[in-house]
Amino acid sequence: MLGHLWSRQLYVNSFPTASILALKTVPSNGSLSSPGTRDSRHFISLTRALQTQCCISSPSNLMGQQYRFYSFFTKLTADELWKGALAESGAGTRKGRGKRTKKKKRKDLNRGQIIGEGRCGFLWPGLNVPLMRNGAVQTIAQRSKEEQEKVEADMVRQREEWEWKRKMKVKRERGWSGNTWGGVSLGPPDPGSSGETYDDFDTRILEVRNVFNMTAKEGRKRSVRVLVAVGNGRGAAGFAIGKAAERADAFRKAKNKAVHYLHYIERYEDHTIYHDISLTFKRTHIKMKKQPRGYGLRCHRAIITICRLIGIKDMYAKVSGSVNMLNLTRGLFHGLSRQETHQQLADKKSLHVVEFREECGPLPIVVASPKGALRKDPEPEDEVPDIKLDWEEVKTAQGMKRSVWSSLKRAAT
Repeated sequence: MLGHLWSRQLYVNSFPTASILALKTVPSNGSLSSPGTRDSRHFISLTRALQTQCCISSPSNLMGQQYRFYSFFTKLTADELWKGALAESGAGTRKGRGKRTKKKKRKDLNRGQIIGEGRCGFLWPGLNVPLMRNGAVQTIAQRSKEEQEKVEADMVRQREEWEWKRKMKVKRERGWSGNTWGGVSLGPPDPGSSGETYDDFDTRILEVRNVFNMTAKEGRKRSVRVLVAVGNGRGAAGFAIGKAAERADAFRKAKNKAVHYLHYIERYEDHTIYHDISLTFKRTHIKMKKQPRGYGLRCHRAIITICRLIGIKDMYAKVSGSVNMLNLTRGLFHGLSRQETHQQLADKKSLHVVEFREECGPLPIVVASPKGALRKDPEPEDEVPDIKLDWEEVKTAQGMKRSVWSSLKRAAT
């Protein structure tokens, strides 16, 4: 009996985690055949538990050994695990050759989780409640049933709101067409480093393209190239290109870069250009004509977008040859920024600049006068005018241009 009590006390004190399993083998009530059989059975159960949980040097000296299971997740750090999950490096990334899907981003797995919160509503100082309050360390407490139900309802509502926002599609402003980014507004550029703001500017997308670069390590590397134009509607406008791996980053880079490369475009009476412009930029030919008020913008859709950012309301433009968006934008700004105003023309010729308007009939209107002395002799004229004529305009003016459908004979109905 003494051996039974000694073994029971030793077993319970030394191995609380395995005591229930070992004691289940010893019957609590009922008669046995003999005390010796009962003690031997108990020692057999104790021996098995000791062999699996500890090492015994002598009956009076026992040493417990804690068992901890090591796995893949406990050996590596969080950064190493994320690196393997996102496949940011390794031979698999180099073998992709452009066939990889969208780059995965690291997620916050603790979002919406509060350490210490549970169904029982315990308040753990330093976890879900402040450690100190009124200069004293708080003790462990428990919420009431009503407070716990309110907290759980708020967490459920917050998670449903996140799910709703994740599924909700952001409705953006329609551009030139429904399926393209061209003409879509990005809003004003971000404030500068010195605190300057650009609230009166607007940004419009002109082109979004996927470009690829072949590298030795990563193979076919994809990037997004964005061409945008910015303007305030009062003559200040510019354009720039943004390039990044993600589309949103390319938008941000382009609009913040464009505001640092502004051109000031002169406008006649704040609604049109000063004179007709004809230019060739690489293989893009642009012809712009000055128009009266109320005419509107009858041009290429990219030119219409840029003119609205500049503040030009009435103009006709025709694009021929290559319609590459980058060359078109560069050529347009090249021509508009090199206009010759009436005052510059008057100073150059030392003559008055006059304009004939339809509402004034044959009477000329002086729009600019030279600042210096007026030249007395008239400007010499060439015997053969050096004027570049457009054959399409000549045919239209002489009535030679006919519709391709004019000579088509329709079947009798």
